[in-house]
Amino acid sequence: MAVADRVRAGAEFEGLLADVFRKAGWRVRRGLRVNTREADLIVDADRAKYVVELKVSSEGRRDRLIPLLSQAILQAQAFARHSSESILPIAVVAARHIPVSVAEQIKQFAERYAPNVGVGVIDAQGLRSFAGQGLEELDAKPSRRQTLDIAPPQHRPDLFSDLNQWMLKILLGQRLPEPLISVPRKLIRNASQLAAIARVSVMSASRLVNQLANEGFLDKDGDHLQIVRADELLERWVSANRQMALDIPARWIIKGAEKQLFASVARYSADSKADLALKSKVSSSRATKVPNRCCIGLFAAADALGVGFVRGVPPYLYLERLDRDVLDKLGLSLEHADHRADIYVRVPSNKEAIFRAAVIRKDLPVSDVLQVWLDAAAHPARGHKQAEEIWRRVLKPLFGKR
Repeated sequence: MAVADRVRAGAEFEGLLADVFRKAGWRVRRGLRVNTREADLIVDADRAKYVVELKVSSEGRRDRLIPLLSQAILQAQAFARHSSESILPIAVVAARHIPVSVAEQIKQFAERYAPNVGVGVIDAQGLRSFAGQGLEELDAKPSRRQTLDIAPPQHRPDLFSDLNQWMLKILLGQRLPEPLISVPRKLIRNASQLAAIARVSVMSASRLVNQLANEGFLDKDGDHLQIVRADELLERWVSANRQMALDIPARWIIKGAEKQLFASVARYSADSKADLALKSKVSSSRATKVPNRCCIGLFAAADALGVGFVRGVPPYLYLERLDRDVLDKLGLSLEHADHRADIYVRVPSNKEAIFRAAVIRKDLPVSDVLQVWLDAAAHPARGHKQAEEIWRRVLKPLFGKR
């Protein structure tokens, strides 16, 4: 969805949501600030006051909506926590059309991981599905006749899809030191060669190369593919990366520290690779179960890469799939972690770009420097300072001024 359409859709869904509360007899306010935070809506139903955070998706898919819901939950909780008055958090996600089954999955996810937060799912066809905090009275069934003129998505190629991000890391990573990013090192002369070393289809590589060239980000006239206007491309990448994360709070099963976590992650990663290699040798003719990849991310990864700047933030663990068995092996539990997290488990939507480019530092898999910069730039807890440090020390000398 283009930026203008996204802004328009956000404003229209916010107005739609405000009307939902008003029609139920609730008082609605907008623009209330606490410290540096501004709430989307503040609603008052006499018996309680609520802060509402709304996130809008271009698609009504579960894998698009749950990361947005997670972000809305965290922001609503932060606003409520810093408010001088008693206020309850509500997180709402919206799209043009959301299947009822997806709405139920979203509510189940919230009930499991954020039971103290009210949640809502709305779309432009009349769906109103709420749970928690006494919100069920707002429910309504969808009707095709109620379809509203919410800005439709623009069907353009996604420059920052998962595999595109991986290929961008290969193109940009040629200029970065090997200890900071794990990419194949080779001059890439055309899309076919990019496809081969990135292990993607020629069609995918050709589509990216053409899109980069059409938007003025690629010089194809030389003897190899060369990214130009890299600073502008990176800024667009940051904007696209802001709403991609699904963060889940976790706690130590036995009270530990970062060193214990890092040792467990290093051991699990090494064991997974060894197990995969063994299974491949024993049954080369059959499909082998791929291990659940993991790596350390954000501020702890920045420390491991030697570019750390921020202290005192819980570590982040990238995990390809949420798996309780893996969490147990790493000494982590999701129980009772909502209010006091020792660590955040992040399930990425751009998993190939993250795990393929991860580097090994002292046996520990950590996110590459580009990923750390992207994640830090979107992180609310002092992430801007970490991102600026990486830009100043690593990226600016190579990719120009922002």
